[in-house]
Amino acid sequence: MQRDIITVPLMPRDTIEGESVHANDNAVDPTRIPLSRRTLLRISAAGLAGLVLSTSGRPSRAAAAAMAGIGDDLTLPIPDMVPFDLSTLDRSLFTTHEQGIVQYLVSLADIANNMEDTDSETLGWFHRGYQVYPPEPWDARNQESVYTLAWFYTYDAAWNPYYLDPVLRDHVYAAMRYYLKIQGAEGWWPSDSWTDKNRAATGFALVYLGEAAVMMEGVGWDAAVRAEVLASLQRGAEYMLDPSVADVWDVGMRFSNQIIGSMTGIASYKHLMPAHIETAYQERLDFLVANCQSPGTGYLYEDGAFDAHYSLYTSLRDLAIAFERTADDRYRQMALTHLDWCRYNFLWEPDGAGWTVNGISTRQSLRSLAALRTTDGSNYPDHLNIFKESHVVRALNWNAEHAAALQAAWAAGTVPVTKLTAAGTAPQNLRLTDVEPVFPTLVEREAAIAEFPYMGTGSFVEARSDAKYNTHYVFVKRAGYYFGSHHGTARSTRIRRGPSFFYRAETGAFIATQMATDSAWATIVPGGVMDAKATILQSSGGYHDTNPFSYAYTGASGRVVKTFQCGPTDVQVSVSTPQDPSFVERVPLVIAAGDEVSLLVGDTEVPVDGAAQATARGVRIRRAGGTFELTTVGDVAIDVTLTPTTVVLFSGAEQRRITNLDMSVAASALSYKVHVLV
Repeated sequence: MQRDIITVPLMPRDTIEGESVHANDNAVDPTRIPLSRRTLLRISAAGLAGLVLSTSGRPSRAAAAAMAGIGDDLTLPIPDMVPFDLSTLDRSLFTTHEQGIVQYLVSLADIANNMEDTDSETLGWFHRGYQVYPPEPWDARNQESVYTLAWFYTYDAAWNPYYLDPVLRDHVYAAMRYYLKIQGAEGWWPSDSWTDKNRAATGFALVYLGEAAVMMEGVGWDAAVRAEVLASLQRGAEYMLDPSVADVWDVGMRFSNQIIGSMTGIASYKHLMPAHIETAYQERLDFLVANCQSPGTGYLYEDGAFDAHYSLYTSLRDLAIAFERTADDRYRQMALTHLDWCRYNFLWEPDGAGWTVNGISTRQSLRSLAALRTTDGSNYPDHLNIFKESHVVRALNWNAEHAAALQAAWAAGTVPVTKLTAAGTAPQNLRLTDVEPVFPTLVEREAAIAEFPYMGTGSFVEARSDAKYNTHYVFVKRAGYYFGSHHGTARSTRIRRGPSFFYRAETGAFIATQMATDSAWATIVPGGVMDAKATILQSSGGYHDTNPFSYAYTGASGRVVKTFQCGPTDVQVSVSTPQDPSFVERVPLVIAAGDEVSLLVGDTEVPVDGAAQATARGVRIRRAGGTFELTTVGDVAIDVTLTPTTVVLFSGAEQRRITNLDMSVAASALSYKVHVLV
């Protein structure tokens, strides 16, 4: 069906080749502003996208400059972008670190063409299938793809036919203007409704719209659009930097990735703002450093607690970008402090599968972190070029030899190029592309892993507390094991408290609590009340490096008392339920494909595969490097059940399945011990 043509007037464009109009008298030439290498690369000298969408036939730079900022009124519908012709893809033109964004390149036309380009009321809205969030007209999160459009419009590379393409430019302008249209008058952006002053949507608008504006600034853009966008970004910055906005500077301190992201975004464009933005930014950065990170534990707050996923994949990335962009050591110190905390909570599996992650996260699940990737598509902690001194970054990263093999395979054409899924178009993977990541060699990575504190035969007790939210963590390393537990106030329903893992470097994890599931190392009293889901407080004992030592927790409103005695080779757990004549003690076992699992029935070892039930005195798991045993003290026989769950760690041949061991106790007390036989 033929679409009506509507003309939307634009103000005269004031941009000419090599010159742009800045927002204030103090603004300087974009090639001289103190931005990061990444931003400087993005605002390189002008060039032109190919009129034929292939990797050849690029017009002159004079023609490119003419197309960059001068044009007629925007005509609706905006013409569709021509999809990239995969037959013209010349893999030799891509640097190794550009390989991972080819999916964005071949999907760009779909992202742009599925934006609203006809209805003047919703012009620029990403809603026709290529969006990450539900297609509601008020959800600003979907507008983050404006970054992707601006990225390709301003990225000068021989392989990029969209560089300074006028049709793409008009899509950028339309997407920007819709972003502005849904902004609240105070400067916030919504996500859940028209009036939702959404902290995350606002913070990431300052990232993606702000950095898109900086990219456009480097190549020259329409003066009217520029003025509108910079005015919007100023309102957004003023809102986010206003200390009286409690949702940002009180509630927001529990969700550090959102505020760190917004500060990173503001840092990218504050040179284009009035001087008071810089002053407020510096004052708020001091406040952020003092309040978004637990001084007693080191983790960055996410809903007031540790979150392995958000902090590693989102916050660490923004801290790296912010530090590189500003050279402000406050960002680097936040990252290194959090990485120090990770040393105790990421458990290296000796078979090379990767890291089993302590399951005490508060918001997002990160149960395991694979040692290697098979593709270059995920946003990994590839920040060794920025946090050069961190052995934790070396350890969590993949090794250079593996990266080189994947890159060579892609360049040789053995890896097919596919489009992004419609819902997989979030732009964050573009933000580190301009700087080639540095990977440790395999030897360097193994040396970094060996530096984790629980490696080797030494002993320690590390107790860390967060006074603000009353949460406490204990990490016990002995020659025979590494054990972690967690107690305190129940802030988040997803966090499981109590003992959380039992591990040995030579064998890997045998017990691992899983966040937001019933697979927790826990005591379940009648009524289905699980102590791990509630507040657990310390009731006796202390943490010290003597051998052995003990401490006790009380949980489930006083119905469960749990004592831990940490000896040189085993942990003994004593459970008492003074108000209840029976209970179930649950232990989430980690079962790998090659493990030999047996129930200990009297003096007999009964092999099992999967689910099992028996009256037994414990369980035994044989694995390379050592044999794990959980046995009742005094060899008391009780009803035990093994139930494989749907929760898995890693994938493929390295997959482990969480299997709940339930010990049904017809009494008000039980003692058992866990250890590894060498």
